[in-house]
Amino acid sequence: MRTPQEKDKKNLRMQRDENAIKKQVKIARAHGMNVKEPHKFAKHHALDCGQPGCVLCGNPRKTFSELTQQENRLFQDVEQPRDKHSNGLPREHHD
Repeated sequence: MRTPQEKDKKNLRMQRDENAIKKQVKIARAHGMNVKEPHKFAKHHALDCGQPGCVLCGNPRKTFSELTQQENRLFQDVEQPRDKHSNGLPREHHD
């Protein structure tokens, strides 16, 4: 037998899944898609076409042959000091 806490957890999980499906169905209908099986949106987004070469769904490294923002930060030249403020203006040195 399940305890009342386990039942509450299961009911909450089922409610979250149903709410996520309703949101995806609403998005799909807003974009003119015909929704016959709403439960297919349980694990997939409505606007995800599933093609890896797609501009929206694909990996930017493979689609555009460029690095992601995280990789750009990783590979930036940290040994060359940048003598600028955060707004891009150069600092004035008073030596």
